[in-house]
Amino acid sequence: MTSVAREGLNIDHVARFLRSTLLNEYLALPIATLACWLRRESSATHFASLIRLVSSYGGYLDKARVEKVGSIALALGAAGTLFSINDWLTKWAANNWRAIKRGEWDWDREIVLVTGASGGLGASVVQGLLARNPRTTIVIIDFAPMAWTPPVDAKVHYYQADLSDTAAIKAVCARVRAEVGHPTVLVNNAGIARGFTILDGSYADVELTIKTNLTAPFLMIKEFLPDMVKHNHGHIVSICSMSAIAPPPGIADYSASKAGIQAMHEALQLELKHRHNAPSIRLTNGIFNFIRTPLFKGETGLPSRLAPLLHVDTVGDAIVNSLYSGYGGTLYLPGIMRYISMLRGAPEWMLRILRESTVNIPVDFKGRQKIDEKTGALRSS
Repeated sequence: MTSVAREGLNIDHVARFLRSTLLNEYLALPIATLACWLRRESSATHFASLIRLVSSYGGYLDKARVEKVGSIALALGAAGTLFSINDWLTKWAANNWRAIKRGEWDWDREIVLVTGASGGLGASVVQGLLARNPRTTIVIIDFAPMAWTPPVDAKVHYYQADLSDTAAIKAVCARVRAEVGHPTVLVNNAGIARGFTILDGSYADVELTIKTNLTAPFLMIKEFLPDMVKHNHGHIVSICSMSAIAPPPGIADYSASKAGIQAMHEALQLELKHRHNAPSIRLTNGIFNFIRTPLFKGETGLPSRLAPLLHVDTVGDAIVNSLYSGYGGTLYLPGIMRYISMLRGAPEWMLRILRESTVNIPVDFKGRQKIDEKTGALRSS
């Protein structure tokens, strides 16, 4: 199913269409070159022939129109070229200017660990990976029981663990290494959102959110990064959020944890290259708008043509495609979020206007998590 069918037509589809047509330098620049050539005096014979050809089909062409078309095509081609150069620089800077080597990724042998994959986005990523290669070894760590059934012959290993508990993380990671092996791909997907203001949330609400969303990814990386560094091979995916850029009221702890994920991702990029001499380990950071998962209920109230409520499989497909590309980078969904992110450098008054727009988003952020009133710990059901 395509994203058009999932979210409906939105600005991302329009942008992709324009990029492949009007802003496609491989189309626009040849047209500009042809127009320039037709303006030459030596091309008068060819120009007259072109006029007769166009006129025979009911059109009308003269030198002035050719010059105008050429100027427009040149401008569009130049813009497309700048977009391509920017994309090229962004890709290679994120990957330390290192191309994939032949045989670097063998999905029959990779071990992929996805946290929070008993359902929601994590499940979508795992199902997408199995659809690409049913022989890939998958490890799922989640507090919730599995809400879906993997194919009978799939190499899927499920471990139940509370990722807000550091001792549980250490124990389950040791089991994974002993029973399955060292993961080469880590998708830090697990997350919770309690949906309370800073004043209304309990100590347990704040602690569980920060521990699950931020501390757990740090510790999971600490557990499995040493083997990746040893072989200079691996891919770590972090799940950030637009709430780290424009935090709405009611999920301050969640937004703070995602801002921490952004900082962790950026620091880890430099540490791998300059401190650990492992520049071939790929890092992907996903900055997503609201996703329709068990994490929250309701609608965002945002214009669906600009900021659609994302289908879980749209995001899952993007993560799987990134993994299979072999390269790291930043995933923005919808794509317009990359330009909103740029506003972090805007004047404070302008940024405040953006943040004020999040005040009345009618979303129930409370999600599926339940807390034991006596212990303050998560309950599995």
